[in-house]
Amino acid sequence: MAMDQRHVQKIIDQVFAGQEMDEACRRRDIGAIIRVLGRHGITQGQIATLTGIAQGRLSEYKTGKRVPTATSTFEAFADGLGMTEKARRALGLAPMGDADTAQRADLGVPTDTFDLQLLAEAIGKRGEDVKRREMLSMTAKIGATTVAVQSEVWEQLAYALVRPSSLSEAVVREMEARSAGFHKLEEMMPAQAIFKGLAAHIKEISTLLNGAASDPKDELRRRLIVAAGESCVLAGWIASDMGSSATARNFYDTAERAAKEANDLSIVACAYGYRSYIPSGKGNHGRARALLGSALELLPPSESPGTTAWLAARHAEESGALGDKARALQSWEQASEAFSIADPEEDRVWTRFLDSDRFDSFRISTYSKIGKLEEAEEVARSVIARLPELDKKRAAIILGDIATAHLIHGSINEAARLAREGLSAARDTGSAIWTPRFEVLAQGLRRWQHRPAVRAFLEDLATAKRQVG
Repeated sequence: MAMDQRHVQKIIDQVFAGQEMDEACRRRDIGAIIRVLGRHGITQGQIATLTGIAQGRLSEYKTGKRVPTATSTFEAFADGLGMTEKARRALGLAPMGDADTAQRADLGVPTDTFDLQLLAEAIGKRGEDVKRREMLSMTAKIGATTVAVQSEVWEQLAYALVRPSSLSEAVVREMEARSAGFHKLEEMMPAQAIFKGLAAHIKEISTLLNGAASDPKDELRRRLIVAAGESCVLAGWIASDMGSSATARNFYDTAERAAKEANDLSIVACAYGYRSYIPSGKGNHGRARALLGSALELLPPSESPGTTAWLAARHAEESGALGDKARALQSWEQASEAFSIADPEEDRVWTRFLDSDRFDSFRISTYSKIGKLEEAEEVARSVIARLPELDKKRAAIILGDIATAHLIHGSINEAARLAREGLSAARDTGSAIWTPRFEVLAQGLRRWQHRPAVRAFLEDLATAKRQVG
């Protein structure tokens, strides 16, 4: 006899109150959710009726043949099954009735291309740090005036195309602000959410450049080329984050060409810095260090202290991974000296991420790799204590580094616990670029897989890899 709807919902509510379902939600494991409900008598047909998702697709989720990643799928489950606010938060979704829900399509931000461009431009023009709540407020205002602003911007672009010999100062300023804004948004939004808007922004700059006469003395054109280069290095980083190495290489190559035409070698140095993460993630630390060394050689003296601090810190990190303690300490001294005079808000747009917390995360990684474990753990405790709750990306990096330090030190259970916590934080960011860091940890911990803490981490990593795939 079929259960009535009230009885079905009662069972669902009871199941979601349990620890097993809470853990499945934190892993964003839809297949596990379906299996747990099935053990309590809730059929796939009933789930399909409630969520609007085809029963065949639910079967694929259950068996792991298909792993959902779209926010709309998680929203359909959460809304259809009437999940509690706690369960929704565990899935990375906004609570029902949240005042901001109507203003965002994915993780609190718009996905409309033009709205993303306007948001990036508004953030870039502010010239100061923007918190997530402030960003949502700005999004609401932008959404209310999109039509009027869109008309104004396209009028300016049309004028620039009609009179290609004289680029408008206003249009160039908007492109510069938007490029800076996208670099800031990258710290607050998942890669997939902003890539479309960033690509459209680069296309607009290309249209403007195609319509402008090639004159080396034209300062406005040079500034526009710089904005294109700054945008392309970010697009390359995001494409790499999304797993498309070929697309990333194309963007990096384009950024380098733009940099050479504008005589701005700092952009080339940035591209090398971003590129270094690719071989590093594959364990090729020698290649990563070579790229970083080339970047530091290219960077003009005193041109960008923030870039020097970042590249030298990365060089120290990779030197530590190679076991070159002397070179690691030498590079770290260079990084510290540059960071002491750096002002990210007055530096290049890609240095905006490098505040004291992020810089200290490089210190933790470097110290861990060269055996200064007590110093690494001391810095790590200080950083995590002052990190905001929403800063999952930094927390993931730091926790991974601390886990590595504990593994080296022989504290296996502590290493596994921190690795699992770091992996959870990394998954919350929607980014896949940090997965290799935790795969390396898994290789080191696998010999102790009979321990519950290690086994739990390895199971979570397997789930994460299926979702990324």
